Amino acid sequence: MWQLTIENGRFSRIEPQEAASLAQGEALDAEGGLVIPPFVEPHIHLDTTQTAGEPNWNQSGTLFEGIERWAERKRCSPTKT
Repeated sequence: MWQLTIENGRFSRIEPQEAASLAQGEALDAEGGLVIPPFVEPHIHLDTTQTAGEPNWNQSGTLFEGIERWAERKRCSPTKT
């Protein structure tokens, strides 16, 4: 259990519940919920977890280079029969 303190619309403190002081102000019980900052969309592509840097790293981090790297990987991968 955690206590999150929000000040000026941002998370200002995240503390374990047992170490947190009693909440001042409005309290919201988010039991069983997930708390993330807005506009954060964390996800993972499990099918690509063992492919980092193979055959090359996406140096720019752009989608276009990512597509190029995957095309390289596809050309370099052994063909399944």
